[in-house]
Amino acid sequence: MSASFQCTIMTPSGPVFEGEVTYVSFPAWDGQYGVMAGMAPMLGKLGSGSLTIDTAEGRTDMRLTGGFAHMQGGALTLLTEHAEAA
Repeated sequence: MSASFQCTIMTPSGPVFEGEVTYVSFPAWDGQYGVMAGMAPMLGKLGSGSLTIDTAEGRTDMRLTGGFAHMQGGALTLLTEHAEAA
């Protein structure tokens, strides 16, 4: 089993996703980023496009529109203007 880490996706209207994940792929302003447990801290600007979340239960696909990504202390937080199921 892959190592997991905490992921939160937050919009102005509230949280869209909160939970333990094994992998997250999200659109950044300069390309697609992939995050796994143990990634170094980072702060980046989100773009618009496809988000993939892998958990022990399966995969979730969403669409994001702008915002920021922050990885710190083993937790990924995506602050986005809009997120919806793909």
